[in-house]
Amino acid sequence: MVTALFADLVDYVRMLAEHDPEVVRARVLAALATMADSIERLGGTREKFIGDAVFAVFGWPTAHDDDAVRAALAALSIRAALQDPGLNDAAAPTAEPLEVRIGIATGEVVAGLRMRGADGDLGLTGEAITTAARIQSLAQTGEILLDGATLRAARGRLATEPRGTVVLRGQSTPVELLALLGEAGMSAWTPFRVGASGPLVGRERESAVIRDAIERCARTGIGATIIVAAEAGMGKTRLLDAAAPTARAAGFAWTWTESVSYGRGEPYRWARLFAQTVADEQGVDSGSLARRFVFAPDMDAATARRYGGAIAAIARDASFSGWETEASHVLTDPTEVASALLEVATRYLERMIVELGPRVIVIDDLHWLDGSSEGMVELIMEAATRARLIVLASTRPDRLDRWFGRPGVTRLDLAGLAEPETARLATLVARAAVEADDARRIHLRTAGNPLFVGETVRAYLEDGTLERRDGRVALADDAVAHVPLTLRAVLGARIDALEPDARAALDVAAVIGIWFRPSLVTMLLAQDGTAVTESTWARLATSSMVLPAEPGGETWRFAHALIHDAAYAGMLASRRRRLHERVADDLESRPGSAAAGHIGMHRAAAGDVDRALPLLREAAGSAMALGAADESASLWRRAAELAEPTDPVAAAADRAQAVAAANAARSLRETAGQEGR
Repeated sequence: MVTALFADLVDYVRMLAEHDPEVVRARVLAALATMADSIERLGGTREKFIGDAVFAVFGWPTAHDDDAVRAALAALSIRAALQDPGLNDAAAPTAEPLEVRIGIATGEVVAGLRMRGADGDLGLTGEAITTAARIQSLAQTGEILLDGATLRAARGRLATEPRGTVVLRGQSTPVELLALLGEAGMSAWTPFRVGASGPLVGRERESAVIRDAIERCARTGIGATIIVAAEAGMGKTRLLDAAAPTARAAGFAWTWTESVSYGRGEPYRWARLFAQTVADEQGVDSGSLARRFVFAPDMDAATARRYGGAIAAIARDASFSGWETEASHVLTDPTEVASALLEVATRYLERMIVELGPRVIVIDDLHWLDGSSEGMVELIMEAATRARLIVLASTRPDRLDRWFGRPGVTRLDLAGLAEPETARLATLVARAAVEADDARRIHLRTAGNPLFVGETVRAYLEDGTLERRDGRVALADDAVAHVPLTLRAVLGARIDALEPDARAALDVAAVIGIWFRPSLVTMLLAQDGTAVTESTWARLATSSMVLPAEPGGETWRFAHALIHDAAYAGMLASRRRRLHERVADDLESRPGSAAAGHIGMHRAAAGDVDRALPLLREAAGSAMALGAADESASLWRRAAELAEPTDPVAAAADRAQAVAAANAARSLRETAGQEGR
């Protein structure tokens, strides 16, 4: 899954006609370099320059769970940078600013490295690439257009304006177009992240811990730090946001901040954001509020110059104002700047607490905190042990060592929702009761991860996998499981972060199925010369992607079906077919090791129709004889799909069997429901 970006300079031909070609060339080269810098700074890959245009991708070769946001921010950066007068050299000081049209699209591609001289050309192929290029051609001068898939993948982080739908040249499905206005303000996107449209589901114990800490702080004047640790999607942000009413009722101000992966290289990013957020709350400029908190009438001139110079050093590239008089005293020694800023932060916090009263400071995604702001966060956590100050933070479980164990710090680990809670959340998202069996299937597929539950239900509603029946929703009889676009980026980033041996093992395990034996994976990979060791499996278990089915057992399983499906979808089809063939050969070489249907599914996935069909039909009949009507229907449908291209008559017969089995399954469920009542 990638987000593709095409940026094209406007009026290149006209500029050549009206200006010295040498000057135009210099300006265009400078513009292309600026565009490439914006792309690479946000973690994208410049795939190629095409004349006066640039093509880039976000998500390959390195994936992030926010690639759609990164691409959009890169586009905004490109547009802003081209307005910089510095792009005009002395040869064209009065030339008009360069303008650009940009198109952005998100989707699945095939990427294969092919060498071109000394450069690597990623060789990307997929509809997202052509969609981005065609969208770019529709954009007006200075406009950034993106498709609906990019907006959904950004999960609320972008501010856009609808531009209707269009059928692009060479495509048959209408594409939703939106004009990018900017990054959504925190007040706009936080509700999207926390799911504020509905109540918090589950988490009673964790909510009580946070509530008790706030109420205890209000009584005693002693605060605390609570760090919520969990994998992406477990509802860390939602849990923290749910504490806001409690905090405000107790008289605490509520300051929400966040860190982002693409901001880790920006010095003092979080510190600046915190100061700006507090200042916005007070309706004043962040620099002016800092001056009020930091400086005292009796402060000696040397200290004042030192503090002012330290703040001015970071204010030059931020939105701080009111520090122009300190510009001549800007500190240049990095050690001196860091030392002075810690002193400034200490004074700032002390005065903030005294003047503004008790406060809850939320630091969402603490694991992305920039290194230069860590000192200030440590000061805040330390201050919480002696003042009316509560710090609530969220982080990934593998990024907690630095913070956990400090005085006054409590760790909360979030696991997946229980099955009844998953059913409740699915019902809230669907706005209708979900059939009990289907809610159970959703729970098994998502392991109760709230984000995965919500996005899966939404995707199923959009594509008809979940059907509305008599005021309830149920999975369609021919439902085919898939991974929603919004989750492909989250899961893909985790998978791409694996080392090569672990990624190879995960791929082969995904072909085998949700349940697998590591020994078989090791054997299949050895045929390709890839070594898998105990360390490989230990790392995969630590990543929470796969785990032993039982302690010391020979069988392992994927943590949940979505990880399995994301790993499976990330492989080239040709590689999947080869691996399915090897798995089927191994199963058939060991009599009694697998049922006919299991082997038949592997033969079908390998493209071996002649050997797959008799196995699938045999298995479908056996399943029906055992009363497993749902499984029988699924096997008959798969047989019909395989038979259709070469034997339509047999395919029709298979479909009839599938309908009969599905009707039998529905009748069995209704009978069971009546007996239960």
